[in-house]
Order: sequence, then C-alpha cells, then structure tokens
Amino acid sequence: MSWSEVYRGSLEDIDFPEVVYKYRDWEYPYHDRFIKEREVFMASPNSFEDEKDCRNPIRYDLLTEKQTIQFYEHISRREYPDRSRQQHRKEARIWANKRLFKDSEKLEEYRNYYNKEHDLRQGVLSLTAEPCLLEMWNKYSNYGKGFCIGYNSKIMFKFLGGGAKVNYYDELPIILPKPFMNYYQKSHYQIFCKERKWEFEREYRTISFWENPASISERQITLPKEAFNKIILGKNIAEKHRIEITNAVKDNIGEIPIVDYESVCSV
Repeated sequence: MSWSEVYRGSLEDIDFPEVVYKYRDWEYPYHDRFIKEREVFMASPNSFEDEKDCRNPIRYDLLTEKQTIQFYEHISRREYPDRSRQQHRKEARIWANKRLFKDSEKLEEYRNYYNKEHDLRQGVLSLTAEPCLLEMWNKYSNYGKGFCIGYNSKIMFKFLGGGAKVNYYDELPIILPKPFMNYYQKSHYQIFCKERKWEFEREYRTISFWENPASISERQITLPKEAFNKIILGKNIAEKHRIEITNAVKDNIGEIPIVDYESVCSV
C-alpha cells in the first residue's frame, strides 16, 4: 500500500477488513477492561516493544547542499510570507551555511525532543484482520490461555482516528522533510511501516492524535456494544476464565458469539 492510501477521508472512502481482532490475556492487568469497560486503549509509542516503531527519523542529514537551501527557503516562506524572494534566498543561505544538519549531536537532540512530544500526543491501537495467527496467540494471549476480540471495524473506527494496514520492510523507508515529502508520506513511513521481523503480526492499526498531551482517560476509548462482533476463547483457556469471560461479555456487551478457537481456526 502506498502513502496515498492512508486514511484521510470518510470511512466509506477506504477498504479495510470487515472484522478486526485484538489478542488479549485475561490474567494480564487491564486486559479485562476490553470487555468489562468495552474499552480500547490508544497506546503511546514509547510503550512499544519495538523501539523503532513510530520512530523512523526524518533524514535531514541526507539533504544535499541544494536541498538544504530549498528546505530553509520553504521554512522562510512559511514563517515570513511577506518577505521578498531575494530575502527568502538570503535567509536560506545563511542557515544552510551553519551546517546544522551535519551536527549529529544536535540532530539526535532534536529527534529525542520530537519523539517525546509525539509520544505525549499520539495514540496507536494495534489490530489484525487475522484471528488464527499462532504466534499472536502465543505472544499476546498467553499461549492460547487468553482470548481474542473481534470488532466490527466500520462501527469501531467511527470512535477512533484514521488507520491503515502496516507494511513490512527489510529496511525502513527513508523519510525526507518538507518540501521533499509531504505530511501524508511522512506519516505513512513513520506510523505504518515496520521492520520485516514483525510481519507475523499482520497488523492493521488505527491512530489518534491530540493537540495537547493526552491523559490516560483520554486514551481510554469506550466503544458501543454494536462495535463487538465475537469473542474467541483460546484453545488452552482455563475453565475458570472461560466462565468469567462469558459472564463479563453477557453483562457488559450482550448477546454476541463466544466461540472456541477450534471452531474458527480449524484447518
């Protein structure tokens, strides 16, 4: 999928799975809230296991001398629209001659600041269209002792931000700043591209972004009962947890299918 396919229109404009899934562990702290509170949590990237997730840097250091001048001209036009063309060019050359993009320490300092600010404002919900991924059951549902929630995506996404399928690469794509890449290209390469070692997740993610730092309560999104499609119980689930989950679903969601792994994932 190309950057242009990242969601930026109405839900009718994009093609996404009818049902998306979230693997959970009933014994893990707060995972029961996905059923008991009908809640999803828009996580900050700084909580991810993958340290590169949402952290693919903008490569200012790869700009040529000509591109560096063009970059500063772009900034000057944006910040000082009343300046003349000659003034923009003069200002751009002054900044280009400072060679800030060749200072690795300053670039690293900026990247850390950029990531910190985005972590405070960005929320990501990781999902998948596949309910029978053994590696996912093992990693995120306690080796089949947990459960998997199926959501009606069109209903669910009305309460969340935009989303798209994650693409996987041997090496993450290079990101250049404006005016060489636009906002949607940059966002796609940062948010919806991961290293190939994570391909087993077959991820589809949805994102939210707040203007100000988001609180825990703002990241907790309550979904309507209609957003839930089914609950799949892991093949190794304890009978006690089967009963607890079944009762919690009936009390908080209602009459949706509660099915065993074998009935959905049998070959």
